Amino acid sequence: MMKTKKMIRTSLFILTTLMLTPTLFGQIRFGVKADVGLNNPSFDSEALQVENMTSYSIGPSLEAMFPFAVIDFGIEASLLYNDNRMTVSNLTDGESATTNDVSNRYLYLPLNAKIKFGLGMLPLRMYAVAGPYAGYLISGEGIDLEDMQQDLKAKEFQAGANIGLGVELFKMLQVGVNYGVQLTDNYAVERPNWQEPLNGKSETWSINATLYF
Repeated sequence: MMKTKKMIRTSLFILTTLMLTPTLFGQIRFGVKADVGLNNPSFDSEALQVENMTSYSIGPSLEAMFPFAVIDFGIEASLLYNDNRMTVSNLTDGESATTNDVSNRYLYLPLNAKIKFGLGMLPLRMYAVAGPYAGYLISGEGIDLEDMQQDLKAKEFQAGANIGLGVELFKMLQVGVNYGVQLTDNYAVERPNWQEPLNGKSETWSINATLYF
């Protein structure tokens, strides 16, 4: 727990430092970002089924750019509250499977390199982002299925990388699609036949929108 708190403080310090150093960049903007998961996969094994997986995030975002003639280059940093939900079923009893709806809440800290370029006279600009992210477990619901409580625990830290494309309208609203690859497991799993359904969601797609002020 102490290690997790130290990581959170370090990440918040980096984000705050970026917000307080406007002289490093030609243009700094603040906004609100929202993200919704697009995929709703189902994972099965002989003993466990995971389905109805949904995710949404929301929180403040910062964009710091170097303006150039054709292409602008800079960074994008966000501090997002994430709610990740799924339905977990214990299949060891066959047709009498027990089911539990689980919601885990995370604090996500994505930090992306970003480029933007115009489309002639149109009020649109294209952008692309790529970079790492870290996730810290804020709270999570226990999985109370029979014989599972001692074998299953949500991990407090996540890490991954993402890449995204989108458009910016009137220099205010950005809408894009993001592809993420998870580099760590969500759960510490002791049973091998639970590993694939619980930690098999390593690639995700999402759609996001950011309104800058």
